[in-house]
Amino acid sequence: MRLLAATLAMALLALSGCSTPVPPRAEAPAPERTVGVGYETVVEDPGGLPALAKRLDEVNANSVTISVGRLDWTAFRWDKHPEIEAAGGRDHVAEAIKALGTADNGSKRRVTLTIDLLIPGWIAKNQGLAGINLDGTRSKDFASVTALTTGPVGQRLVDFVDEVTRRYHPDAVALTELMFDDNTYGGDDRDSYLRATGAKDWPRTADGGIDTGDASIGAWRSQALASVVAKAAAAAHANGASLDMDVRTPWQDPAGDRPESGHDYALLAKAADRLVLWNYFALNGKGPDYSRQLAAAMAARPGRFVISTGMWARSGTVSAADLETALADSVAGGADAVAVTPSSMLDDAAWGALRKAWA
Repeated sequence: MRLLAATLAMALLALSGCSTPVPPRAEAPAPERTVGVGYETVVEDPGGLPALAKRLDEVNANSVTISVGRLDWTAFRWDKHPEIEAAGGRDHVAEAIKALGTADNGSKRRVTLTIDLLIPGWIAKNQGLAGINLDGTRSKDFASVTALTTGPVGQRLVDFVDEVTRRYHPDAVALTELMFDDNTYGGDDRDSYLRATGAKDWPRTADGGIDTGDASIGAWRSQALASVVAKAAAAAHANGASLDMDVRTPWQDPAGDRPESGHDYALLAKAADRLVLWNYFALNGKGPDYSRQLAAAMAARPGRFVISTGMWARSGTVSAADLETALADSVAGGADAVAVTPSSMLDDAAWGALRKAWA
């Protein structure tokens, strides 16, 4: 009887045109189209933010990155370190978010706050933080491995991420210029290398010099950097934000990475939520079509990524035509998220290229 009743019920539903409700299909997220806004705009030209907001509307940019400073200067007053505020009297970050975070139609843009890891001002006051180059000189910009992993630079980075994510509630924070540029040969860093590898000395060449190309050095740098990124990511996650990590691009092989800089993509992809590749082809002897190869190689890897086209070139800036090609090829190669940076280098022709690419 129960079977007969169920059969009759189904027949009645069919006759009446009713059916079991089907849940709506989830829509795929819109492709991410980002414009990067540097400190030269956030701090030095806040009066230009309304005009920039209009430009973002015109090109359908649904995402923006906003510079919040470095560990030795900030675009806002940080009560924990008030001495490093770049320009007192106003919260430049809050102003930029207010001006750029919402489109004219009321839709919210994805907001990422970018933290620059170069520390020239801090090193000038405390040279012990600096990485040591192979020739024994101190870097003017880069922290040592030890200062980042177990020293005050790494701790301030975590504190900085915590501060800006709690204060401004961004969608994400991004770490830029976090890398090693052959400045990892001081005594403390040697000790770090020996502990990490179990070796008794640096790898050596036949003539007794340090073998800077030995794979163990890149592996050590990458593991150290990944540990720093993981701590920063945990601080971001605790306040509801994700963490992006800017990485150097491999120019000899689009499927490679840059372990000599500490940028082993596989390690960093586990520590960060996304990798942002510096697609600075015009600085590295490549054409804009390299963007497709780069995006395709990244799409074949696990993890999420962004292809960020920089406007810098060996001479002048990237042309509007090359910018349009780079953006189109990045998407054709499989990039769901693309960016252009910095906004201060975009002229009318470049904005026109964005309008065409993101129509």
